[in-house]
Amino acid sequence: MKQLLILSGKGGTGKTTVAAAFIKLAQAKACADCDVDAPNLHFTLKSDMPSEHTPFYGLERAHIDQDRCQQCGLCLRHCRFGAIACTNGLYSVHAHACEGCGVCEAVCPEKAVSLIPDPAGKMMLYTGNKFVFSTARLKMGKGNSGMLVTEVKKRMVASAPSETSVAIIDG
Repeated sequence: MKQLLILSGKGGTGKTTVAAAFIKLAQAKACADCDVDAPNLHFTLKSDMPSEHTPFYGLERAHIDQDRCQQCGLCLRHCRFGAIACTNGLYSVHAHACEGCGVCEAVCPEKAVSLIPDPAGKMMLYTGNKFVFSTARLKMGKGNSGMLVTEVKKRMVASAPSETSVAIIDG
C-alpha cells in the first residue's frame, strides 16, 4: 500500500481540505488524521461508522501512596523537576510537572512512590464498508505526540482492507 502524506504549512493553511479532496478523488480505502493536537479530518468523513476507542498511555508518572508515606521528604529533595510538593504534611505529585524519571521512586525508603501509567490521550479507529479511518486526540499539555502519531499510522495500516492501494494521511 502506498501512503500519501499531506504535511507542512502553518496551522489553518488547508492541509485537511487537501487531504479530504485526495481521499475523495483517489477513493482511498484507508486514511488517518495525524494532527493529534487538533484532529479535524473526521468532519469531512461519514460519522455513522462503527468506532473503537482505545486509551493511549504516554510516559509513566509518579504517584505517592499516602498510607505508606512517612513524610521523610526525600522525594521532594531529589525531584529535579519540582513536581513534588508538601501541603499540610502530605506529599503529592503535580502531574503536569512530573517527567516520570523515577528518582523519587528510587529514593523512597518506604516504597510509597510508584510510577503508574498516565493516560495521555485517546485513539479512535473507524471502520465500515471496506474503509478505515484512524485518528487520535492528545490531552492538552501532554507530550509524546510522536509516539501517538506512530500508533495512529500503525492502526490504519493494520486495519486497512486488503484491496487498499493508497492511503491518505493528514499530517
